Amino acid sequence: MNQEKFFIKEDLKKPIILVFIAVYIFAVVLVFLNEPQNALTYTGLSIGILFLCWLIIDLTKKIKVQDIEIKRPGLELIFGLLILIIWDYLPLPKIDFGDKWNIGIIIKKTIIFLGLPFLFLKFRKNSLASMGLTSKDWEKNLWVGFIVFLALAIPNAFFVGNTGSEILSGKYSAPQVGIGLFASFIYFFLMAGFSEEFLFRAFIQTRISYLLKSSVSGVLLTSLIFGLVHIQGIMQWYPGTTIAEAFCRAFFLQTFIGIMFGVLWERTRNLIPCVFVHSGVDGLNNLFSIITKLGL
Repeated sequence: MNQEKFFIKEDLKKPIILVFIAVYIFAVVLVFLNEPQNALTYTGLSIGILFLCWLIIDLTKKIKVQDIEIKRPGLELIFGLLILIIWDYLPLPKIDFGDKWNIGIIIKKTIIFLGLPFLFLKFRKNSLASMGLTSKDWEKNLWVGFIVFLALAIPNAFFVGNTGSEILSGKYSAPQVGIGLFASFIYFFLMAGFSEEFLFRAFIQTRISYLLKSSVSGVLLTSLIFGLVHIQGIMQWYPGTTIAEAFCRAFFLQTFIGIMFGVLWERTRNLIPCVFVHSGVDGLNNLFSIITKLGL
């Protein structure tokens, strides 16, 4: 079908949007109280990502999306949320190859985030196209993903992490950075980009939007879930981080990045741009850890 207007005035009255606005105000107050040094960076990035969503909507005006009919969206959504619960709270069998590349985690995450939901949707007779696994308009979708990644690259490299300053320091040569970026993109495509976008966008967001009869509500609620599930990881990645600090980081970074992924999905119904940007952002943030792993 042809693209419709993504956001209309009536959307402002929807409960999910009002809840999201309330959470945003709470997060702004919290970050000013606990991390005033990060307050402007966080709020600035969140506002910048919303402008980027406007760019995505403009770039995708000519891309036709497929209507998706879901017979029992509630049942399928419950299954998708159960997968998140299984991943976060159940003691899963450990797969350990004893190497520095975390291959066991990649295999386990691929099985749980990608394999199980894919088999479930195929059993429910969902088509590959409805899951975003289609090559239709792949050139346009890849181009959109590339432009969005470029728009994110500089603020992400300089304000979210230290990638930009490390590159400019001259500590690493151009071949190191080039090979590292390629390897890092591939690594995070396998670690997170493909599996997470399939579960959160093609599976969970699609069913939330269908149930709520609102694409905007589906994007915001899924993005809130996407941000909140990162809190535990943030506290592990950054020892000494309080839960308030982890919440603010997850909300202003992961939740808002999730909004951008969600808009990309709704405007294309194709995983190509979502996976490309997700893998690229994660790869850029972790570039130097990958260079170290490669021994370059």
